[in-house]
Amino acid sequence: MDSIIFDLDGTIWDSIDTVLMAWNSIVEENEKVKRKLTRRDFEGTMGLQMDGISSKLFPNLDLNTRTKIIKQCFEIEGKYIEEHGGVLFENVEVSLYNLSKKYNLFIVSNCQQGYIGGFSNTINLRITF
Repeated sequence: MDSIIFDLDGTIWDSIDTVLMAWNSIVEENEKVKRKLTRRDFEGTMGLQMDGISSKLFPNLDLNTRTKIIKQCFEIEGKYIEEHGGVLFENVEVSLYNLSKKYNLFIVSNCQQGYIGGFSNTINLRITF
């Protein structure tokens, strides 16, 4: 074995609180959404695709409205990740450093474009794309 592939969210860091800030900034502007999103709401959507996330978070809205809101949320999320980052799990930096001495390390995620770059910039980790 010469390489290790890590998933980003839930393995290396937790960005839910930052993503919540971003998404709630959009939700608060939409009068059809009656409540702010919570951490618990997000935890139930991890790993889902955009349609699954929108139907789970906004089940009472029609498809077009859900799609519009979710696209706006995803668009602003990268900016918030870049500015606020997430929380690295305990000992991640040391563990990655030690593993990098012996293995090629890779990060994958089913995230939107720019998210991993935002992660990299926030924690000052050199990542090659």
